[in-house]
Amino acid sequence: MYYCRTLLFLLLFITITLPVLSMENDQGLWTGATITTPITEKVHTRIYVSPRWLDSSTDFSQFILHGLLGYKFNKNFSIWQGYAYSRTYISDLKREHRPYNDLVLENNFKKLKIENRIRIEERFLEDIDDVTVRTRYRLRGSYPLDKKEKWNLVLFDEIFVNCNSHFDGPQAGLDQNRIYVGLNRKINEHFNIDGGYLLQHQHREGKNNDNLNHFVLVNLNVILPQLIKKN
Repeated sequence: MYYCRTLLFLLLFITITLPVLSMENDQGLWTGATITTPITEKVHTRIYVSPRWLDSSTDFSQFILHGLLGYKFNKNFSIWQGYAYSRTYISDLKREHRPYNDLVLENNFKKLKIENRIRIEERFLEDIDDVTVRTRYRLRGSYPLDKKEKWNLVLFDEIFVNCNSHFDGPQAGLDQNRIYVGLNRKINEHFNIDGGYLLQHQHREGKNNDNLNHFVLVNLNVILPQLIKKN
């Protein structure tokens, strides 16, 4: 319980200290489905599809498709190679191709599960000639709320930092921050679903240009049986 209370305090502290005054606010809905397929005990694949809405969930704003291949060295450490395609419908940046690499470290402190993920992205944006590099760090925690561990409290904080600048594109420095609080419901060993609230703070150049977006997030997670098993 100590670790859970500490994590909750840190995320709440970050949330209430965000400079929310003079920001544009919007509401939306992020939906998604994640399909994970273990090929062997150590080699896994993952597909993630996410349609997203803005303007109080009335305007279809973005469609994102991810494909990943991962290798698990042990139960705590894994690396992933991924590719994302993003199509944005209400922004100046229309299409994006994004190869990336993930380093994931997972630890358990009794019932509390902590995940650290570092992602390095190479962003190929429409109408921008050069490559934009972005680094992301996510701290995620989950804690069971019942004895059967069918319901879990989930919290995460993810920071996005641009590593270089472009005249007509992203600028070096802090890009955005996402904070999430929600519940995970385990249906069985192959299906679980996430639902909760996500706060997105987007940093923009210039005074009072930041955006503060509020999203309802719903995601279905599917874990398929392992394809190749040892005899």
